[in-house]
Amino acid sequence: MNLNEPPFEKDVLDGPVRSPLSQQPLSEKDFIQNKNPIAPFPFWVWLFLLTIVVSLLWGTWGWYEQNLQKFESHEPFLQVTNRNFSVFLWQFPNYLRANVKSKTGYLPDFQPDRANFSLSAAEDYVSAPPELLFLYHTWSRLLAGDFIARPIPPQEFKEFLEEVKEWNPDYWTQAPDAYKALMKDQVYQQLANMQALPETTLPRIVRQAFQGWKNYFKEGSQINELQPTLTQVQQFLVQHPNYDRPNWRNIAEVADQSVAGNDYLLVFQSPVLDASQPIAAEQLSTFLKVALFNAKEAQNSR
Repeated sequence: MNLNEPPFEKDVLDGPVRSPLSQQPLSEKDFIQNKNPIAPFPFWVWLFLLTIVVSLLWGTWGWYEQNLQKFESHEPFLQVTNRNFSVFLWQFPNYLRANVKSKTGYLPDFQPDRANFSLSAAEDYVSAPPELLFLYHTWSRLLAGDFIARPIPPQEFKEFLEEVKEWNPDYWTQAPDAYKALMKDQVYQQLANMQALPETTLPRIVRQAFQGWKNYFKEGSQINELQPTLTQVQQFLVQHPNYDRPNWRNIAEVADQSVAGNDYLLVFQSPVLDASQPIAAEQLSTFLKVALFNAKEAQNSR
């Protein structure tokens, strides 16, 4: 021991000095304890908050519907009723809800397994993809007015009304009075050919719906088997030029489905033609084949 070192100083604390290694482990009571934890919200508080959230959502939805209605009232592109849209679908049946793979959210007012729509929504604006509405307006502008009239046998018309009830005046509040009178007591069954009636009595839209229904349900196989020659199509296009290629070459496909196709009537751009040969199937769209068939049937009925 070095005698020159100062002696140990006395500890200022009472009791002997302890080494840190000799201290006991800390127990739970040595930690800071929260003596007053926050109590959970009472039920009435949660109920109040839920009421506020539901009110906000309800108000937002009401605001959305109100503004959507205002937008639709000023946007003619969207002003297409389910009734009018159904006539378009007869000429483009691949867009029927019953014929598409994914039905979720697609034409919700139309039945998923049939060609009909909900009678209560007949005059509502159709809920359809924008590209399909574009095709509707193209059809309305080019083809709807170019109606190829065929005879309408009363017995077939009766069957049509039984299957497509939306054209029965009982389910068509806006039907013309003359049409309602014609349907009353089924007096139309006394006629030989309803096509001879004036349009004020039998509206054109009803004739188009009947003919589309007949094409789809009764004449599908005949339309599919149709193989027109170049001469026949040329003669048809002279009378119905809106079906010609320039009007449809940029509408090959809509909503992932073929409309005219890339090769629609491409044969007529060839310098040398064999007019007696049938046109290749890929150059004939479905809507053109339907029109060609109706034109042939109309000619045969004269």
